Amino acid sequence: MGDSFFAALRVVLPMMLLMALGWTVRARGMISRSAMKEFDRVLFRIFMPTLLFKNIYDMDFSRGFAWKEMLFAGAGLLLIFIFSLTVPRLLTKDGNKSSVIGQAVVRGNYILFGVAVSEALYGEGNAAMVVMLGVLVIPAINSMSAVILEMNRSGQARLGKLCLAILKNPMIIGTILAFVFKGFHIGIPAPVWSVVRSIANSTTTVSFISLGIGLDIAEVRADSHLLLWGIFLRMIFMPLIFMPLSILMGFRGQSLCAMMVLFAAPAAVSSYPMAVAMGADGQLAGQLVCTTTVLSVLTIFLWTLLFKNLGML
Repeated sequence: MGDSFFAALRVVLPMMLLMALGWTVRARGMISRSAMKEFDRVLFRIFMPTLLFKNIYDMDFSRGFAWKEMLFAGAGLLLIFIFSLTVPRLLTKDGNKSSVIGQAVVRGNYILFGVAVSEALYGEGNAAMVVMLGVLVIPAINSMSAVILEMNRSGQARLGKLCLAILKNPMIIGTILAFVFKGFHIGIPAPVWSVVRSIANSTTTVSFISLGIGLDIAEVRADSHLLLWGIFLRMIFMPLIFMPLSILMGFRGQSLCAMMVLFAAPAAVSSYPMAVAMGADGQLAGQLVCTTTVLSVLTIFLWTLLFKNLGML
């Protein structure tokens, strides 16, 4: 029990301390809200795609793909997508709010939390399963989020616009470039690769500090039933459905770790600017990012502790 506790603590403590550092920076007025938002764009457009590119480029595909894990993740995301299109509409007739809840349910902060948790458990550079599933997960959750928000805005999902929006996503661009370089055996000069590696290696640290800077608990409407519903669906309901199914499928070790993050990570930071851009309720989207991120420190700790005690991670 003691070893499992400290293993779980080793996963969440760095995340918690980095977010606390970011919150302190914000509280002391060392960075403005506008500067924080500008830097978040840099993270989303440069740091995160570079991390994804580096991890895919480093992967050894000679062992093949984890088809069982990818099929399960794809089926799970499809079910969550159908759920996110329908159930939030039963909670409120306001499409601006229901679409935000739907996006939060389907769009977890997968790559950031996945790499952090996997490397905390298995050592630096050991996030191969998370990255491999990311090849499917990143395009899927971006596509599904766009459909959910577009259905609210126009009542229909226009295929051309959706495809263009997906292809312009920096994470998708990073993924495609990685496969092009890998598939055509394009070498990267050592000085350039050194820069790529430096950016990728700093992404997790900088991103969690940025998450802390963005936390503004004072703006959270604790009495909002929609906020509580969104938290419950993303952080409690979905993991309770899909984690037992993952175990029944026989996933263990890094495979189970990837599933844990896929179904239990908090709402993605990028869901806020996307909600605003597509005319949805930006305030509710920001509150869901804030509250689920804080809560994830506890929930990921508890899931990790449980699975370590059961000898599954």
